[in-house]
Amino acid sequence: MKDLIIIGAGPIGLYSGILASLHNLDFLIIESKSQPGGQLTSLYPEKDIIDLAGLPSISAKNYIHQLMLQLTNLSSDSLHLNENVLTIENKENYHIVHTSTSSYETKTILICTGMGLFMPRKIGLDNEDCFKNILYSLPSKQMLKDKNVIILGGGDSAVDWALTLKDLVKECSIVHRRQEFRAQDNQVQAMRNSTINIYTPYTIKELRGEDNYLTSIILENVDTKNEEELSCDYLFVNYGLIPTKDNFNVAKENGLITVNRTFETSIKNIFAVGNIITYEGKVKNITCGLGEAVVAITKIDQILNPTKNIPIHF
Repeated sequence: MKDLIIIGAGPIGLYSGILASLHNLDFLIIESKSQPGGQLTSLYPEKDIIDLAGLPSISAKNYIHQLMLQLTNLSSDSLHLNENVLTIENKENYHIVHTSTSSYETKTILICTGMGLFMPRKIGLDNEDCFKNILYSLPSKQMLKDKNVIILGGGDSAVDWALTLKDLVKECSIVHRRQEFRAQDNQVQAMRNSTINIYTPYTIKELRGEDNYLTSIILENVDTKNEEELSCDYLFVNYGLIPTKDNFNVAKENGLITVNRTFETSIKNIFAVGNIITYEGKVKNITCGLGEAVVAITKIDQILNPTKNIPIHF
């Protein structure tokens, strides 16, 4: 029987595994995809992360690479890829995690699935799927070199991408339906001081092109209803993600798992951290999830080893 099963191998799941190893717990990380990293690998491998302590900037794929190096140096066989968790069976003093390939008995569980299985939120226009040059993720920045790129969105992802791409592309524009952006203030200010073309408050009304190739978009000003046409080589949509439902039978609020102060769910000895959870004051970013993992793993070790003197740091 395992001490701990960690579900999800995004950055928070990988770090939870690192902590579990430092606590000398017998654990597994189970990941449904063929590679670790979650959204950072699937959607934003070349996106720069700029809010990690001690790291002024690191690409998403390099950050996952560093986490994997740290994990494998501590525990080389703890990560199971291509294995989907189907159900969790709760027994009196333990749980059984049933997956697509096996079943595991475990004393505790830590859910780190983030957005879980997800799909990008689309624009919502009828002919959207006709065009091959509408992007919802960016596997390689170089494909946009010297291109005219329009980014849709007003959050951190859209603004960060605009700043990342501005010196690589021929022309970079960003379109947001509101006057104010939701991204970090310093990033928004950097964008406003750059060569990026900013269109606010605008919505996208029409997509124009031929032979499955988008050539321009029609924008409508939210306030004046005036229309404007912008040409483009690529349209990069950053409207967020739509998560799919999971099979975790724990209490939720608006689709997110509710937790207590040690990140235990409504079921004893099942914990959850990261973007899958909700509580008052929750911030959805990597650094917040890393801190949650520290608290959860420490509590799990206390449950498993009540007489153990657990160090504050390693």
